[in-house]
Amino acid sequence: MRVFKLLILCVAIMVPVVMEGAVSHDIQSLSKWGPYSKEYFGISHIDDPDSGIQVEFCLVAGQYRRNFKVPCALFESGVHPWDVSPDMRHITYRHDIEWKDRVFADATWHVIDDDRVMLEVRCVNNTDQPQNISLQLAVRKAGGASGQWDPEIQEGKGFFTVKYPEVESSYTVVWDYPLSEVRTWACARLEHLMPLKVHNHTNKNLKGDLKGHWTANFLRPVTLMPGRDTTIRQMIVKKDFSTTLEMTKYEATNMSFRPSEAPNLSFRPSEARGEISNGCPPLGVRLLQATLLTNVVYPIDAFGEPIRHFCPGKNWNSLYTWDCGFIGWAMAEIDPGRGYEIIRQYTTAPEEEAPFVHHGTPLATQILAIGDVWERGGCDEAQLREIYPRLKRFYDYMTGPDFRKASGLIATWNIFYNSGGWDDYPPQWMLRPQKELRARTTPMVSTSYYIRCGKILRLMASHLAAVSKKAEKKAFLADVKKLESDIAAMSKGILDNAWDPESGYFAYVEHDEEGRAKCRYIWKPEMGIPAQDGTRAYKGSAESTNFDRGLDGVAPLVAGIVTDSQREALLGHIFTKGELWSDCGITAVDQSAPYYRKDGYWNGTVWMPHQMILWKTMLDLGLPERARQIADTALSNWERECEDSYNCYEHFMIETGRGGGWHNFSGLSSPILNWWNAYNKPGTLSTGFGTLVTSANWQDGNSAVTATLEFDKELVGREVALIACLSSSPKEFKVRATKKPLTITLK
Repeated sequence: MRVFKLLILCVAIMVPVVMEGAVSHDIQSLSKWGPYSKEYFGISHIDDPDSGIQVEFCLVAGQYRRNFKVPCALFESGVHPWDVSPDMRHITYRHDIEWKDRVFADATWHVIDDDRVMLEVRCVNNTDQPQNISLQLAVRKAGGASGQWDPEIQEGKGFFTVKYPEVESSYTVVWDYPLSEVRTWACARLEHLMPLKVHNHTNKNLKGDLKGHWTANFLRPVTLMPGRDTTIRQMIVKKDFSTTLEMTKYEATNMSFRPSEAPNLSFRPSEARGEISNGCPPLGVRLLQATLLTNVVYPIDAFGEPIRHFCPGKNWNSLYTWDCGFIGWAMAEIDPGRGYEIIRQYTTAPEEEAPFVHHGTPLATQILAIGDVWERGGCDEAQLREIYPRLKRFYDYMTGPDFRKASGLIATWNIFYNSGGWDDYPPQWMLRPQKELRARTTPMVSTSYYIRCGKILRLMASHLAAVSKKAEKKAFLADVKKLESDIAAMSKGILDNAWDPESGYFAYVEHDEEGRAKCRYIWKPEMGIPAQDGTRAYKGSAESTNFDRGLDGVAPLVAGIVTDSQREALLGHIFTKGELWSDCGITAVDQSAPYYRKDGYWNGTVWMPHQMILWKTMLDLGLPERARQIADTALSNWERECEDSYNCYEHFMIETGRGGGWHNFSGLSSPILNWWNAYNKPGTLSTGFGTLVTSANWQDGNSAVTATLEFDKELVGREVALIACLSSSPKEFKVRATKKPLTITLK
């Protein structure tokens, strides 16, 4: 990996073609087979994508006649997404039977073709005692009409077939383990009924709340001697409705595949550990990739269409605008085309009423991500031309009259309470019940990040104008002019009204009724410390101070609009331990502020998303050492936690560095994948927001790269950093510019 510091003396340009996109917001590159259940780890089949119905399969492992461990995805059930191939055709979960690594089952779901999935379960006993294991492959229909749960069932030796109402296909499960039987579970939730029926050894049909139906085989006992393992395979076969149950029975028992014989697959689980998109990363990176790829759910409603959607975690099986910008950003490191689909999913075409797909914090992280998605090969020039007006529609709405005040500053409180994703950020939390004051008060993050979005779109528009014909060129240049006007107005709003020289932070700004800036919003001792339950815990008698000593108060640095002295003050806060810097990264709230808490959700913890944005900003500022400091700290802390817990958490507690929050989280934690690839995956080029990589040709096993770069006009005359991860140290460097040569420093 080599870091290039470039003194920008010129601005290059190149660009695209046209493509009209369909209105669908589904991720259409996904297979009909996938980990789509909202409640269980396993695999599902979607027979008709327009139906909102899926047939779900999950494996319940356990100790025979002792416990059933249901793989529920809605709490820590002892199941971990473990390894997932980038194409999602091989999905492995680690089922803890006896923690940690003592007795476990690694279940791999192999999608062989549109009609067949093989489940391969490797059971391992690492103890010095014999173990008796049980395995149950359970299936249900999810979605559709209420009460239409019970299938037609036919069973025989080593198989059962189910045919559900409202589903065209039938499904046959085949196995060859001799000690087995088929049972049914009349309940909505397996984790509610199964633990109660562990010792019901005689009934085949077990009844719970009668609000659902599961059919399961029961393989038992699987005996494991000390230090031994065994592998058991089963097959799921989908059949068309026209196939009779008798024919299904015949084909299931006479098929060429036998579960004891592995099918002819190029992928083998024993060889797969670490064989993912970026070579052999450490465990924590592999776990995050598996978590990101399995945090996909169906159906989610988007404009009346049931879609497949990568969510932050199955606890939140809904749309999330700013989280999913980061998900698409990281997905581009695994499957660039799918990364583009996720970014596009949240934008809209002109014929759609909504200007973007909105839920949650209304920050356009899709715009922040698009440059990297394009550079990774997630879209071509034609798709860039398609996505640009969709992204600009998002930007135009959020910087328009509904949100931008006469001062030029933006407040988005009228569509969501959260300005920067930070739920309990002190001034935001204190303003929440004060609706009139909040309506007149603007944070820094909204205006700052939309300035950066405007600059990204300006760079894209300039790029597109350079290769367009006359009429289109004129339209793109008009966009550039409008964007420059927006950027100037918003920048003026911040610089004229929000800087607090005493604290060295920017501040929330209160406005008058006409939307003109009035004063900065200041914390006073009598306000106390805002708590998540709305109470106040008083802390001493500190002097009044800027209420925005935190990530919001440094946000104008991301916009690239601050003066040199402001920049130095903000960088000082970010990288001073005991202020925003901590042993596990950049905190949300300055630890020396009187309203800092140790027990908050964001206040007192470290998250990845704004660190990702600051990492890119350090490259814009020509500070690769600071960028590396952010990434290395995050990666080392992430790995330490994952090695211990096998979980991918939301955030890290500052005092201990331990993870907390949702345990299978891939939304705002996903920058870990971007950072790992930036410094460890040869063939990765990383830049700041102000640098557009319009082409990058990697040669000789990623030992060399030829790239065409375009720069934001405001970077001319400044240093920026570029990270090129090469497979070996190059023997020479050649640089060619269109006007004057670039000055290069190697680090």
